[in-house]
Amino acid sequence: MKIPAGALIHVVAGAANRDPDKFPDPDRFDIRRPNAKDHFAFSRGPHVCIGQHLARVEMTRALTALLDRLPGVRLDPDMPKPEIRGIMMRVPKHLYVRFEPQTQRG
Repeated sequence: MKIPAGALIHVVAGAANRDPDKFPDPDRFDIRRPNAKDHFAFSRGPHVCIGQHLARVEMTRALTALLDRLPGVRLDPDMPKPEIRGIMMRVPKHLYVRFEPQTQRG
């Protein structure tokens, strides 16, 4: 299939493993497929982020430090709740929070 110059292309990761020529019965979960290592969901080749584990540790530590030091942070009940959206990067567009300082006990 030729893609014309200037064409708009949408990449849909959810369709990456749906080619029945590559994965017979693609809607069936089967980790014992002969070519399971080629499945996009398990990351492979250029799709593997070598820093993914470090990034998870760093984000967990940063969020834990923030929430430990600011126990009065919570979702703002007067604003829309966060909605997970997107195809590749499934993140909320906004995350509205409210901060209520905690009083010091003496």
